[in-house]
Amino acid sequence: PPRIDPPPPPVKPWFVALMAFLLLLPLITLLFILPKAMVPVQSSYDGLVIWIYGTDAEYLDMKNWLEPEILANGLQWTIAHATDRYDLVDMLRAGDGDLLVIDQEFAEELYRGQALAPLMDKLHGPTWDNCFVPFWDAQPFRKTYGWAIPVTANIDDARHLFTVVRQFAPAFTP
Repeated sequence: PPRIDPPPPPVKPWFVALMAFLLLLPLITLLFILPKAMVPVQSSYDGLVIWIYGTDAEYLDMKNWLEPEILANGLQWTIAHATDRYDLVDMLRAGDGDLLVIDQEFAEELYRGQALAPLMDKLHGPTWDNCFVPFWDAQPFRKTYGWAIPVTANIDDARHLFTVVRQFAPAFTP
């Protein structure tokens, strides 16, 4: 005699509800995350900002070098400190940063990402030599710091301060 297989078990309603929930979970998540991602990030600094990326000691040395020149020329700049490059990149995306004092390695990363503007207006195009100007020639086992301007900056004012410091301030020595 032929054997008849038993009918498949009925689908449980809780299983259907669980599958529907799992399919809709990504859409529900996007519903809450997307509005926050669409809001532009607001700048947290008033005026023009110089970001110095380095250790606390390097920051203090550079701030003590820059501050007298800024005050002597009556310029309104805020000198800010960043120790984490990812935090600094987030600040630059938010438009918080008009001039950078960063090491050459970080500047190369920003340059490859097309995030740097030319420092000097007379030179055409964002070439490496035009986007990063070091304080000193590269030396082994020593960080090479220098100037850079992010593309989100107030470029004309950043070029002005760069020119003022380059012309009138004594050379920076760590």
